[in-house]
Amino acid sequence: MKKNLNTIETKIVKLNVELFFWKEDAIYYAYAPALDLTGYGLSKGAAKDSFETILSEFVVYIQNKRTIFIELEKLGWAVNKRKKKIVSPDIDEMLSDNEHFNQLFNSKELTKSASSVNLEIS
Repeated sequence: MKKNLNTIETKIVKLNVELFFWKEDAIYYAYAPALDLTGYGLSKGAAKDSFETILSEFVVYIQNKRTIFIELEKLGWAVNKRKKKIVSPDIDEMLSDNEHFNQLFNSKELTKSASSVNLEIS
């Protein structure tokens, strides 16, 4: 933990998310169902770069708005605000709760990769 100028304790939490890739009509997509964020590009690398840009903007937004716990709970994450613990939904939960992901999972040839996100929680 660290303290900023206002002496508010903060903690960096590393979140691991799975990225799913597919190609459709010459466009590559990178999708993280646990965060419901998608990037795209003309190559798999470009799609991942696009995803990371979108992810970065999402993280900045929820940190600035102080809605980290609210947003993650909406996405199905288990959150303990007091202990500042966050656990992502498992694949079965995402498939049953996220219709878009369920359709992708059952209709596209997906490849999977891991990605991590650092969140500063106060």
